[in-house]
Amino acid sequence: MAEKKVDNPIEDIEEEAAVEPKKKGKLLVIIVILAVLGAGGGGAWWFLKGKNPASPKTASQKAAEDAKPPVYAQLDKELTTGLTRTDAEDHYLQVEIKMKVANEQVSEKIAQRVPEIRSALILLMTSKSSEDLKTVEDKQRLASEMAGQINRIIRSTDPRVDGVLGVYFTTFILQ
Repeated sequence: MAEKKVDNPIEDIEEEAAVEPKKKGKLLVIIVILAVLGAGGGGAWWFLKGKNPASPKTASQKAAEDAKPPVYAQLDKELTTGLTRTDAEDHYLQVEIKMKVANEQVSEKIAQRVPEIRSALILLMTSKSSEDLKTVEDKQRLASEMAGQINRIIRSTDPRVDGVLGVYFTTFILQ
């Protein structure tokens, strides 16, 4: 005869208790793996995209900006002036500069204000001594100060948009 299985509630509870820890353990491992992957993905997104969300430029937009040739402006002639005396000798500085500008409109503004720009740059150069212009860093500082003077005269609010981006010496004679 076939034995009839009798439901034993105690055995059923023991079987369920044995199965539940295995299911809970697997579920916990899956949750931990998903959390680690989510954190890794979020961290990668933050490092790659999240730092500069205000200016999301595509690679093609960046390439188009890089491909656009720079615009330069030049004063009509060189600037020559005496320098501040620090020793018994007189020293003179003669420079010719080119200015990298944001666009053609800035070149036009510069052309309209050449006398003011020349005067401001000569006064700036006159305030220097030969000791102030010895190193490359000194010359770069002078170029930066010149760009600031020009941007002030043409009333640039943001040099990257409406001003002089840089001043470059095409001639630099100090004697």
